[in-house]
Amino acid sequence: MSFDIDTTITGMISAISEVIPGDWEGVKDCVEKALKEEKEALSDIAAARLAGDINDEEMKSQLEDEKVALEAAFLACQVKAKVMAQNAANAAITVLKNAIKATI
Repeated sequence: MSFDIDTTITGMISAISEVIPGDWEGVKDCVEKALKEEKEALSDIAAARLAGDINDEEMKSQLEDEKVALEAAFLACQVKAKVMAQNAANAAITVLKNAIKATI
């Protein structure tokens, strides 16, 4: 079996969507973008391990670094989703306030 980074990224996206089902729609695009931005680095780590250029310990260390980078990117996605939700709620409340004011 050969390694395919695109299939792997698709699997990663699927795994993420399963662990955050309630939040997935709000962060989907951002998460997919973050993984695509890390795709080359992840592919390089896999290729190096498969070629025997690095051992399991070196791969583990590099993957830990990538995990930190992905966590930071995913936290940014969460913040964006929260800001979007806050903006939507603010807009809805503003409409309600204006409707009430207009009828007073």
